[in-house]
Amino acid sequence: MKIGIITQARTGSQRLPKKVLKKINHLTFLEIHLKRIIKSKLAKSFIVATTKYERDNVISEIAKNLKFDVFRGSENDVLDRYYKAAKKNNLDVIVRVTSDCPLIDPNLIDKIIYKHILNKKDFTSNITKRTFPDGLDVEVFNFETLKRAWVNSKKLDEREHVTYYIWKNRKLFSSFCYENSVDYSKYRLTLDYPEDLELFKKLINKIGYDKPWMDYVNLLENDKQLCKINSSRINN
Repeated sequence: MKIGIITQARTGSQRLPKKVLKKINHLTFLEIHLKRIIKSKLAKSFIVATTKYERDNVISEIAKNLKFDVFRGSENDVLDRYYKAAKKNNLDVIVRVTSDCPLIDPNLIDKIIYKHILNKKDFTSNITKRTFPDGLDVEVFNFETLKRAWVNSKKLDEREHVTYYIWKNRKLFSSFCYENSVDYSKYRLTLDYPEDLELFKKLINKIGYDKPWMDYVNLLENDKQLCKINSSRINN
């Protein structure tokens, strides 16, 4: 069984232009993201899925420098990009993460992969019921699940979002939600606005970029001023 992590990345963000290329301590947030997910012990293939546009050449270069495979496809048909990346790399199980989640946790990824394999499900995630901070989102699904979505998705929103068809047709797929014992969904650890960037810089300057996810949550738990930085963006 070949398990691979595919992360989608591009420079064409609107709310925070070129957000994954923003830097802290000489590292882009894309590099931080990739350096973290490559520590997964259960995944054997690591792929960055970006667009064919020239402006995303920099995404490809960063990925290759960190020994990631790169697949380039449609910007708007992200489902097609994922399906073709998975097919090209002969993946049996796909882990979907996104590059605007720089502090995604490799140990958490492995726990969700393990549950997915153990339970023999079509689809497993930690976001069906949110108990983790926004920005620790992980979705795991079998290649056949992805293929069914790719074949049957006809509408624009179904093509723009990789798992939209699966979510919309939950009765067609067996699924499992991985929940945390404590609900930390009130926290936001995703990079989409200037306020998020400010928070990440403070967190990383305090303890570095390579700590377990709970270390960052503990900082937020113990410092209400940190929480206020991007609190207006939570659930927006």
